Amino acid sequence: MRDTRSDGELLRAIAADGDRRAFEELYRRFAPWLTARLRGRCADAGVVDDVVQETFLAVWRGTARYREEGDAAGWLWRVGSRRLI
Repeated sequence: MRDTRSDGELLRAIAADGDRRAFEELYRRFAPWLTARLRGRCADAGVVDDVVQETFLAVWRGTARYREEGDAAGWLWRVGSRRLI
């Protein structure tokens, strides 16, 4: 049995079942990367931290829906960068 789920599997588990472990794993995988990337666009660390939090809240609440088009990192970037504006 595989211990590590793919990004798509995590996103599906979050959307379908509200799987908290899947959400935590997704956050651990992508929050540091998304933070670093957004800091390249915004020098205010507080704003960036808020945007990262809002991005993952949107994933958890289902207001941001992954349609399995492209990779999860690119999708999270689009969700987060739109909130930065």
